[in-house]
Amino acid sequence: MTSGFGFGLGDSNGSTKPVRIVVVGEKETRKTSLIMAAVTDHYYPEPNIPSLLPYTKLPSEYCSEDVPVTLIDTSSRPEDKRDVIREVKEADAIVLTFAIDRQETLDRLSEYWLPLFRQLKVRVPIVVACYSVIKNEHNPVNIEEITLPIRQQCQEIEICIEWSAPWLSDISWLAQAVFVQAQISAMYPIGPVYDRVTNSLKPRCVAALKRIFELYARNNDYILSDDGLSDMNVRSFGIPVMPSRSRELIKSVQELCPLGVKENGLTIDGFLVLITKLINDRKLRTLWTILRKLGYNNDLRLVHEMIPYSSFKRMPDQSVELTDQAIGSLKRAYHRFDNLGPQMMESLFETAPESPWNGAPYKDATEKTSNGGLSLEAFLSLWSLMTLLDPARSLEYFICICHPDDPSSAVHVTRRRELDRKEQISVRKVVQCFVFGPKNAGKSALLNGFIGRPYDDDNRDGLGEERYAVNMVGNSGITGGTKKTLVMKEIQYQKEGFLLSDEALASCDVAVFVYDSSDESSWKRAIYMVSEVATISEDAGFVFPCLMVAAKMDLGSFPMAIQESTRATQDIGIEAPIPISSKLGNFDNLFHKILTAAEHPHLCIPKIESKRKRVLKLINSWIPECWVKCFCISS
Repeated sequence: MTSGFGFGLGDSNGSTKPVRIVVVGEKETRKTSLIMAAVTDHYYPEPNIPSLLPYTKLPSEYCSEDVPVTLIDTSSRPEDKRDVIREVKEADAIVLTFAIDRQETLDRLSEYWLPLFRQLKVRVPIVVACYSVIKNEHNPVNIEEITLPIRQQCQEIEICIEWSAPWLSDISWLAQAVFVQAQISAMYPIGPVYDRVTNSLKPRCVAALKRIFELYARNNDYILSDDGLSDMNVRSFGIPVMPSRSRELIKSVQELCPLGVKENGLTIDGFLVLITKLINDRKLRTLWTILRKLGYNNDLRLVHEMIPYSSFKRMPDQSVELTDQAIGSLKRAYHRFDNLGPQMMESLFETAPESPWNGAPYKDATEKTSNGGLSLEAFLSLWSLMTLLDPARSLEYFICICHPDDPSSAVHVTRRRELDRKEQISVRKVVQCFVFGPKNAGKSALLNGFIGRPYDDDNRDGLGEERYAVNMVGNSGITGGTKKTLVMKEIQYQKEGFLLSDEALASCDVAVFVYDSSDESSWKRAIYMVSEVATISEDAGFVFPCLMVAAKMDLGSFPMAIQESTRATQDIGIEAPIPISSKLGNFDNLFHKILTAAEHPHLCIPKIESKRKRVLKLINSWIPECWVKCFCISS
């Protein structure tokens, strides 16, 4: 490796996958001419240019680090827009063309092309290539000046190059420079790591660098010593940093940031200053080599190879839980902060891409402390919920904040629910309960009460999407006094009924059906829902215990409510409804009863005949009669 790369010596290799560069722009902005000039070393007059080139390989002598480059020409015809969009979505870099002499082609960059890329969520490096047909040597146009507004508008624009004009002699070399710059920008993009408006590292880049810093400084009181720098260089470039070179680096940081050096090593601030200096010195290749060797992709998320997907491969009726070892690591991470308030939460996840719980379904899913923070139980509950719903994301963030030697040891897959029912016992530590019920039955109030929120008379049952509430619940059942994590999932009823897939049904441990005990129609709707859900689940082959919950007991019951509900539940083989009042905070040990039902998955299953069984009975009753008729006719 040359002295320009790395902290010491070694090879700095980027991504070796082929690079696709797509050339787009308005009609007659010489997209095709640009490609032909780059690959043939000749500039062709317009009459000799085809309307559209096939995929074209950039000659290997012009490819950086021998990475293959494919140049893709695009049509300017409106009827070919779909093809252009498809190519742009698959691009690693884009070359955007315009003509200096035609202002409308420049205007279209900001009015059409850049908004289109944003709409398509295409965030790849862009090189702007322009040409001029009018010879104007005495009053030349400044390309940097006229493109400044669009460069300020779009940070993905890496550079603007004037490649063709009557006064330019080496047009082929300039055309090649356009694509070489596009390739280098694709392999070592500045966009994800650096904000050129604020001249600062971007948040995700800072998070990645903080994780990398901790990996090599955590055993030295979070000071990156000569040995730490050397170990990082070995991992990234295959060779250690010489002590003299290490001292030079530390000295250069101290000149820029005196507080960045402590005890002859780098603090995290000093390390970030060092990386910023690399970027300003245009050594993006060095930075990206470090990032990629430490497991990051171009979005500054951990690459798939870092996530042990095999550790949570499962059947639909299995779930993923944190191991005791992982819970211990998370507790240690939590206790690094005195009080996990909102600001401390951001600090906890400062080595992760962002806080994973800022949006649905996690944001409002658990109990908050008086200052809006999380208790240890709420913190672990949210992590269990993330592991249940998205184990890959859970492991990614666990790796980022806990730095495990073996990430696969952080999770385990539970026994199949089908086998739990056969064995008549479940020892799951995380129980998922589906909450059904008609509109205004009190489902949302139940979930709010579960996570300690005050009662709100403004009933919002049936509004919005499915929501979750998660908390730890004391348990005196099979697992003794060990607390379990209970996940309550409110299921929304659509016009078409409950749109539950077989996979969703397979993930349910217990279902509760909530109704307004003061409203007879609510009761009748709820008992119908029991029948509907039980039939669907049995047809799918995934049955589960069901409980009925008589909510709003503070309003009084409708006439004959107790007799009718008791008789109906006895008829289908489940327990009598559990009375609660969310308004009064009286839940009659409902959450303990849910855990008990989950521990005995063979009980409280409604005895309702499935559609499949009814069809089979109908067929069985029909076949003998058919045989008799056939026998009589043949006789």
